[in-house]
Amino acid sequence: MSNEEERILLLVGSPKAPGKSVSEALGAYVIEKMEASGWSSETIFIRTTLQSDKGRTTLLEAVEETDLIILSFPLYVDSLPAFVIRAMELIAGHSSEKATRFAAISQCGFPEAQHNNVAIAICQRFALAASLEWVGGLALGMSGAVSGKRLTEQGGMVRNIIKSLDLTVEALVENKPVPDEAIRLMAKPLIPKIMYTAMGNLGWRQQAKRYGARKKLRDRPYQR
Repeated sequence: MSNEEERILLLVGSPKAPGKSVSEALGAYVIEKMEASGWSSETIFIRTTLQSDKGRTTLLEAVEETDLIILSFPLYVDSLPAFVIRAMELIAGHSSEKATRFAAISQCGFPEAQHNNVAIAICQRFALAASLEWVGGLALGMSGAVSGKRLTEQGGMVRNIIKSLDLTVEALVENKPVPDEAIRLMAKPLIPKIMYTAMGNLGWRQQAKRYGARKKLRDRPYQR
């Protein structure tokens, strides 16, 4: 199937600088694969783009011109970052006659991928409000074990992430929704939960020591 004239837009919903976020690394892998299938692409970093009238106009124009939008973002508690929600409001309030598909990738530092469920549901609701065709969402847990480097440089730990994204790209190129198998693979733990938790606790203790707060980790200042 030829997609020479089709366009994909990656919206990066992380506040981190380009090249530093897991959200960008996940989305960039999709972009690279879609480009290999003949698609043209554009990447927009939402936080910086919303800081000016020109940037907001650029965002809306990019949405208007694309055939497929991929939103990749980090989970904030159980929702999306505030500036991502603001972008959604702008897009939903901007009428467009183009039939555009929309997919989301949500990642969180919690061990279980299911913490992303509410955020994915919000994305689906946004697609309805913005007259976009919802084609599915991927949810990743344990993202604290992943870096902002290219996924292909992060070893065997991310093999299921790559398999999931490969299946997703294959489906999107064929104008199909995100496959259930891709959703399942993305949600699989990257490492044993006990190991991930131990690494996280170690990281907290190291940071606390660095800032002189090692003895305050168990403080409960608001407890009566």
